[in-house]
Amino acid sequence: MSVTVFLFKLATMPAVMTAATLSARRFGPAVGGLVLGLPVVSGPVSLFLAIEQGEAFARAAATGSLLGLVALAAFCAGFAHAARRGARWPLALLAGYGTHAVVTFALTRLPALETVAALVSCAGIVAAILACPRPRALAHAPRPPRWDLPGRIVVATAFMVAVTLAAETAGPLLSGVATTFPIMIAVAGPFVLRVEGAEAAIAVMRGCVQGLFSFVLFFLVLQWSLGPLSLVAAYLLALIASLACGAVLLALQRWRRAAR
Repeated sequence: MSVTVFLFKLATMPAVMTAATLSARRFGPAVGGLVLGLPVVSGPVSLFLAIEQGEAFARAAATGSLLGLVALAAFCAGFAHAARRGARWPLALLAGYGTHAVVTFALTRLPALETVAALVSCAGIVAAILACPRPRALAHAPRPPRWDLPGRIVVATAFMVAVTLAAETAGPLLSGVATTFPIMIAVAGPFVLRVEGAEAAIAVMRGCVQGLFSFVLFFLVLQWSLGPLSLVAAYLLALIASLACGAVLLALQRWRRAAR
């Protein structure tokens, strides 16, 4: 990846982590998870790839991103199950990344899946939703320490630097997969688990998995529109579709909460 993309990702991370953290504090961990499931970082990265490497590169990277979402959803399910079993955040994080590694390995051994990436992605997300434990009633969340938000930003930025450096020499497909590597959710999950407890962490993970449908729609629209439409029109259409999907998911979440 170019230095421009790297710097953009680096500058974006503090804003994304701040928005996700504050939204979770204001509206609850499930909404914070939905925010983490949006393509807030991967979307702009894809745009820069299209500008610098061409639309064909961006389309191939979109396919990689769709496949990578299956592993991301698996990470959330693995972390949630470990949290439910009483694991502390290091073990829960290890369980999440272990599940992610197994699924990623399986996907890289099945290159034929590239032709049906969107279907595979949706099936993986649905499977992760079914696999994730449902959060029980959340206790009153304690006041987070002062270092909570700055700590999340620092750790998330460090993750972003490491992943970006590792992905710089990869091709379009692997670059797309790398954009879905669990970074923000791998930072938010342990912090929530440590400060607010297992049930809040599970709610974050389930919210993130549900929010990944917006992610799928974003890159699916890009696959269809990059080429037939102009670059600006393609990304604008993908953004609108993703935000609309996120709004629907948020409305459904509130409706379910009100129906209980």
